[in-house]
Amino acid sequence: MYLLSRQQMYDCDRYTINDGIPGKELMENAGRGSAEYIRDNILSAGEIIIFCGSGNNGGDGFVIARYLCSWDYKVTVILTGKTEKMTSETLENYQSCLDMNITMKTIGSYEDWQALQINITNFSLVIDAIFGIGFKGNLRGWIVQLIAEINDRSKLTVAIDIASGVDADNGAARSAIQADHTLTVAAIKYGSIMEAGKWHSGKITVIDIGIPQEVISGKRPKSVLIDAGSVILPERKGYYHKGNYGRIAIIAGSPGYSGAAVLSSRAALRSGAGLITLFHPQGMELIFETQLLEVMTRVIPEKSEELTRQLENFEAVLFGPGVGQSKEAETILEMLVKEWKKPLLIDADGLNLLSFRKDLLPRLMDRDVLLTPHIGEFSRLTRISTEDILLNPTEILMTFCQENRLKVLLKSSTSIFCDGEKLVFCTAGNDGLATGGSGDVLSGIIISFIGQGLSVSDAGTAASWVLGETAEKLASKRETRSIIPSDIIENLFTI
Repeated sequence: MYLLSRQQMYDCDRYTINDGIPGKELMENAGRGSAEYIRDNILSAGEIIIFCGSGNNGGDGFVIARYLCSWDYKVTVILTGKTEKMTSETLENYQSCLDMNITMKTIGSYEDWQALQINITNFSLVIDAIFGIGFKGNLRGWIVQLIAEINDRSKLTVAIDIASGVDADNGAARSAIQADHTLTVAAIKYGSIMEAGKWHSGKITVIDIGIPQEVISGKRPKSVLIDAGSVILPERKGYYHKGNYGRIAIIAGSPGYSGAAVLSSRAALRSGAGLITLFHPQGMELIFETQLLEVMTRVIPEKSEELTRQLENFEAVLFGPGVGQSKEAETILEMLVKEWKKPLLIDADGLNLLSFRKDLLPRLMDRDVLLTPHIGEFSRLTRISTEDILLNPTEILMTFCQENRLKVLLKSSTSIFCDGEKLVFCTAGNDGLATGGSGDVLSGIIISFIGQGLSVSDAGTAASWVLGETAEKLASKRETRSIIPSDIIENLFTI
């Protein structure tokens, strides 16, 4: 499933209009398609209130009002904008609503709204068509009060294209409509599945408005949403032996941080890796030999040359979980960057060490290397504040990957993979993953998938989906607050 940024959606509209489909027809298609979905899937009859702004999103709302009224719904429209700011298409559909004698009220303040004495709880459905994807920043003034009342009193809310108050590019939403459904036009917008926007969107359904699929899919960067139908998992065959499923090395752990090594090793084991060897600091032998019965363990050699030699028989390496930021750990990272030529996954402390050694980044260009930072680690890598990254995550991620010719899986409530050419979004998961150790589990799954033959790109996106999907299924059995990383490991591919 394809996704679009704000500008890409504008470009698709412009291309389609220039290709002979007028804007009026696109608006008609959006409104009719949304109305049909509401009728067929959400509400078969009832009283509906539609809040419309003066932009094209409001125009979609007026079209919806026309159709619903013609199907004998009782419709009330509240205009929150001004007619003089309407485009010609929006104004025409506004006038059509008046011609149909649809109940129309205009408000320019919260006092205007209160004066109408309309009780939102009396309506079976609230439709939000106030702002659309053009909105940026934070809502201010009386509209904040109106939206708060809608959220508080609505029985059921449908947002058109995107919930009003959500930024279409980054999902920022200090105050926004809380939708049960979002009927998005042509393609899902980035902001509907990112950060707070993900929470404000509810169930998202794409409404086809006549923009050719090749126009949407041809936008660059190509952006897709991974799901059960598109995820690529390692191939399993009944006649394979353990050697067919990968010989992987995990370099992890340090005093006080043994848990990270245990979690990543167990996750790799549970997700199908054939042979796993954990390399750990001296003095931790007893911990790992008793905790990891099915994983081989080795003490990290004092000389990096010896470690290089021992790694020759492995097919992929994970470096970072719990290794700390010692000089010894930095030496191992430098050795891997300079000497290891096979697939490499750098996570956790490995990323922090890399942020101190930016001179090593050029040596990773165009290699089978995957970096898996969360926002804070990505901030340290890029020297860009977390606040600025959250304002423009996709562009900053794309720029970093293009400039450094690297592959990155940026972890968050919606994770984003980027290889400098495409973006792959993964929305699977819940707040049960918002606990220490979840990243270690993810890195273990990724390195396991790499060892089993997936590319670092496919392994990163597949593992992200598997982690999230497992958390979602677990939530049907227990509250998300009680989910811990060990639960994820024990339930991989079981429920």
